[in-house]
Amino acid sequence: MLTALAARDIAQVFRLIQRETSVSQTHLGVATGLSQAQVSEIIGGARRVSSIDVLTRISTGLLMPDAARMTLFLGERPRHPDPATTPSTHAQAAADLHLTERFSDVEAVYPSRSEFLSKMPPHALFDGAADIRAVGLSLNLICQQYADSRLAQMVRDGTHLRLLFLDPAGSAIRQREVEEGMTAGHLGSLTTLNLQGILRIRDRLPAEIRDRIDVATYDQTIRVNVMLINDAVCVAQTYLPHSRGVEAPTIVIKKRWPAAGLYPVFERTFNELWSGGQLR
Repeated sequence: MLTALAARDIAQVFRLIQRETSVSQTHLGVATGLSQAQVSEIIGGARRVSSIDVLTRISTGLLMPDAARMTLFLGERPRHPDPATTPSTHAQAAADLHLTERFSDVEAVYPSRSEFLSKMPPHALFDGAADIRAVGLSLNLICQQYADSRLAQMVRDGTHLRLLFLDPAGSAIRQREVEEGMTAGHLGSLTTLNLQGILRIRDRLPAEIRDRIDVATYDQTIRVNVMLINDAVCVAQTYLPHSRGVEAPTIVIKKRWPAAGLYPVFERTFNELWSGGQLR
């Protein structure tokens, strides 16, 4: 089971559960928020589960213990503990508290955006999402690395997007071009391309659902790229002097408390920038 979880092979997870419990596909669906047809497609290999949101729902519905959940979300199988060094329940609880105090609601940290994407591709973040909020420079993760057709279908299915781009004609983007050693107008052109692309997607939607995509621009010194998904997961990336955005560390945060931890800090950053943005 741990091997299947580490590979995020939900088909094998379901097969193992059925083998041990003789549970029906219908009951598996009820427990995990899936239809019987979806469970059948997963087991048969026609559908592969990659969305963090769906994986979370499955792990919750199946009442996975912490070790199993950790294996599933980290994509790694933990080493077998040495019984001689396994901590007692009280010692483990103290260790868990210590980790919470040290790392707050930080789920993972990657040294660069490219390494983050290799572990957590866009479809794993966005597929099935109901709400996506993003502020940054060109928002390439959404506009360049996620298919327009899939984005449009998500919106038709009910997803709400709020996207805040750095103004391609503003002074802040010129300053960033200087910091990164870019040719004047390079970042502005890329941002204009992405901005036009998302507006084109919106314009092609039926008129009654176009308000599900809100687009705005801002002209302030860029400090961080923030993406908030389903009011549950935050991907934050700082902008460092003289380094391209793709080379900066990326932090994945899972909301654990209403007002504590790092999630509310980055959510407040988004809200403040959004409130001063110019709608398109």
